[in-house]
Amino acid sequence: MTLIFKPALAISLITAAVLTACGGGGGSGGGGATTLSLSGVVADGYLGGAKVCLDKNENTVCDAGEPSATTGADGKYTIPGITAGDEAKYPLVAEVPATATDSDFTGTVGKAFVLTTPKGNTTVTPLSSLVHQELQATPALSAASASVNVKTALNIASDPLADYIAKPDADAHIRAQMITQSLKNNADVVGGGSTAQKKDLQGVLLTMAKQAVVAAAPAAGASAPATVPVVGVEDANTVRATLASKLTTGAATQAVTVNFDVVNGATSIKACDAVTLPNVQRWDQSKLTGAPPSAATLLATPGAAQSTAGQFVDIRFYISNVLLWDAAGNAVPLVMTEDASQAKNLALLDFGYNTAAAGAPTCTATYKTAITGKVVPGSYTGISFTVGVPVRSADLTTKLNHVNVADPASPAPLQTAAMSWTWQGGRKFIKIDFRPDTPSKKFAAGVVGTNAIANTHIGSTGCAGNPAAGAPETACTNANRLGIKFDAFNATSQKVVLDVAKLFKDTDLTYEGGGAPGCMSATTDPECAPIFKALGLGFTGVIGGRTLTGADVQTVFSVR
Repeated sequence: MTLIFKPALAISLITAAVLTACGGGGGSGGGGATTLSLSGVVADGYLGGAKVCLDKNENTVCDAGEPSATTGADGKYTIPGITAGDEAKYPLVAEVPATATDSDFTGTVGKAFVLTTPKGNTTVTPLSSLVHQELQATPALSAASASVNVKTALNIASDPLADYIAKPDADAHIRAQMITQSLKNNADVVGGGSTAQKKDLQGVLLTMAKQAVVAAAPAAGASAPATVPVVGVEDANTVRATLASKLTTGAATQAVTVNFDVVNGATSIKACDAVTLPNVQRWDQSKLTGAPPSAATLLATPGAAQSTAGQFVDIRFYISNVLLWDAAGNAVPLVMTEDASQAKNLALLDFGYNTAAAGAPTCTATYKTAITGKVVPGSYTGISFTVGVPVRSADLTTKLNHVNVADPASPAPLQTAAMSWTWQGGRKFIKIDFRPDTPSKKFAAGVVGTNAIANTHIGSTGCAGNPAAGAPETACTNANRLGIKFDAFNATSQKVVLDVAKLFKDTDLTYEGGGAPGCMSATTDPECAPIFKALGLGFTGVIGGRTLTGADVQTVFSVR
């Protein structure tokens, strides 16, 4: 198994016309089979420049030799040269390139994605893709039942195999736009997958898109929003792990231990150890001495190097979906041993936390610093993983991030109340709290005060839907899950290391500039920007909540 990343309810009548009839078996002369053309439309809005083909080997790829055509600006296509009968035997695939146009918007679609429709249908949309996926996932299902399942899940009135633009259905249209957004972005983070993986990857992407849209779509019958609601983008490793769970064969019998450490530069640390953090001055605090004082201001250029002494009073973080990679680019999941700290391939690593209600901190001395499990036997030279809690387990069967912390049926690592924000917001993926020896200053309501603790709580934000209030799903615009891959890693001799000196390298721990004490992932919190930068997470805008690459890649985790 290779993972290489660089993605009947009234079935529409086939608008086909016999073009030639060439003898033999009912043809009118000659010896060839009867051929016909097949016409239809491709839409999110109407998509121009998409390649549409009859997918005769059903691999979700338009292969050489398969009858195909390109859509016009109106989304319409006509595929010639189809052998009579094949139009009802095979599905259609629409490969939408980044250069395609969408009648809903100006410009190009920007990122490539794939749409499909079941055999016998000629309208290709995100909704028809979901129906097709239902049929692929459950071959015994009828087309009528698959359509009803999608219609019910998305809470729409029209047939999901119909053209929701020609016969307007605003609810269907906005959900289609959201599905496309999810398909484009999640396919983009893994580079679209290899040709051999396209079918399975498309199934993963559609399942993720459906789950997100069910959680975040506007209420049925509501006025269409001015912009398409944002659907969060998963980190590449979460998508890879989900695909790997489908493709990996063989029993996981080879024991593996992945060790982690937390360091301050070159020194290993635990909670309550005395530390001195190197960082920089980011705020001009001279204005706080005036009468009356005024707020400090951010410096245009960070000031001279400084350091802050203190101790961490909580160091915990979640690691999920560990994959081991071999030298040929094959990846297999690490199947974690199930215990109080590990379940559903999710582990809560614990380097200590304060148990004192007041006064001097008293930190725990029992730690969880390694992940144990098994893999399919092999020789592995690399590792990837996600820092954070996915929405679901890699097999997409079990809800993870947005489950009730008090539910005894939820996976054990998720029952730690201190790592939970709210049921809707999910878990604190990273919880690293620092107690400086000299409390940091803050300014609020015209008064200079102090903060005793600088919190670093990283988790998903912009979350909609709340199971506690009856909503079946939750989706977040900023996933804030960090996908990490190290091409060189030896589990028997190396550790994965989190360096707090690098995490706080550009953070001024002497002043609290606003919002919650420290950083709690709010996009308006000035303390969060340098921390997100160090973690390689997009902070705001179109990159908000995404794992960044290239020059913006994370610097906090390494292998030693």
